[in-house]
Amino acid sequence: MGEYHPALDEKGRVAIPVKLRKAFGENATINKLIITHGFDKCIMAFREEDWREFVSSRLQPLSQADPVNRMRLRFLMGGASECELDRQGRIMLPSYLKGYAEIEKDVTMLGLYDRIEIWGSEVYDRYRPDGEALNAFAKDLGF
Repeated sequence: MGEYHPALDEKGRVAIPVKLRKAFGENATINKLIITHGFDKCIMAFREEDWREFVSSRLQPLSQADPVNRMRLRFLMGGASECELDRQGRIMLPSYLKGYAEIEKDVTMLGLYDRIEIWGSEVYDRYRPDGEALNAFAKDLGF
């Protein structure tokens, strides 16, 4: 979990912070991530086992007779790419995903339950909740 701001280098690589790589346990080595279109203009990155679980539990049950489901599958499965981490823990972001997420230079990375979200920092700043939204959220949580 957490928010990080790794640099995007001139080759389009971004480092996955060590804390995110170790979030699954000190002995869990992450050598590969599956990345795909995310919601709200971000890129979602999954460990292989989390991606398999996501696909089997959430995508495979969708009826392909429904054209909306076919569009959803194309968006998530068609946009997926396997990314090997290099020795410095960096992944190459494919240009089609960088374009989708409007990532040009500054990157914001969020560690969530079973995935990492990779955002263009300017786009993420537009999604940050304001005071009114945070107050409503606090109320919903019982604060």
